[in-house]
Amino acid sequence: MLMKVRGFAHAVPDTIVEAEEVAGWTGADSTFIAQKIGFPQRRFLGARETPSMLGGQAVRALFDRFPELLPDDIEALFVVSQTPDYSIPHMAAQLQNACGLPDRVAALDISLGCSGWVYGLSMLRAMMQAEGWTNALLVTCDPYSKIMSPQDRATATVFGDAAAATWLSAEAGASVGSTDFGTDGSGADGLIFRAGRGASPMTSIYGNSATTNPTDQQLYMDGRAILTFMLDRVPASIERCLAKNGLTMPDVDLFVFHQASQYMVELLRRQLELTAEQAPFVLEDLGNCVSSTIPIAIERIQDRGSLEGKNVLASGFGVGLSWATTILKF
Repeated sequence: MLMKVRGFAHAVPDTIVEAEEVAGWTGADSTFIAQKIGFPQRRFLGARETPSMLGGQAVRALFDRFPELLPDDIEALFVVSQTPDYSIPHMAAQLQNACGLPDRVAALDISLGCSGWVYGLSMLRAMMQAEGWTNALLVTCDPYSKIMSPQDRATATVFGDAAAATWLSAEAGASVGSTDFGTDGSGADGLIFRAGRGASPMTSIYGNSATTNPTDQQLYMDGRAILTFMLDRVPASIERCLAKNGLTMPDVDLFVFHQASQYMVELLRRQLELTAEQAPFVLEDLGNCVSSTIPIAIERIQDRGSLEGKNVLASGFGVGLSWATTILKF
């Protein structure tokens, strides 16, 4: 029994933040943010809004979009997030309750960032096949606004908040090919948030040991290191993925890269000799929404024209450092 990607939906916060406002916070040039980084707009959660609220909106949007799918049909729920509401419990448990999913559902979180959707797809597909499940949800939700400083030029100019819900089904949809995975933990401090967990807990049996270093209490990104990592690792991952699937570059109709920024997607295009039509950038209004960029991009591209009969290569890369590349056959 083959598991397939049957549908997508997403949710975004109501708050729209323009490049000019981000420029005022960070001192960066608004034209550079809008045209070079490629995000004239992005969305941020409100102060009282939580990641689980956004993830729940994406799940409910999926049910609205596909009325043939009912909450009681869901047998598994995987949530990709490194910025959940709480360290404990897992956000998947919150979404199971908030979205009215049955209590027999298998619900778990996957702590991955920009590669998370591709990883989650492979993991959920394998578990569905092992257990004989027919319908499952993969939710991606990483609102970095909850851990960023508005004054930090490296992150505030790039990231935005969104969540996506992907329906996996045994009945119909795009088949998922073999996946290439990779990890290089030597670069882990290139994109990191240190405060509040085991290395710098808020409290412990040894007393309050939370870091007092302000930079440890916000998301840190070395943009140049991430860019170098992408150019070093992603083309080779694409080559290995194609070989695993018995394909070559001309066999791929569409390349959907993690929408890290317009500049980074353009660099990948140049290195791989692809056109903007072959490897589009479509999240200008949302910002880099981490693990949700690939499913939202595919949803938008699919809404603009059928992908029926096409081979789509999806490649996610970033925090970890981690990467994953797969093929979807629509």
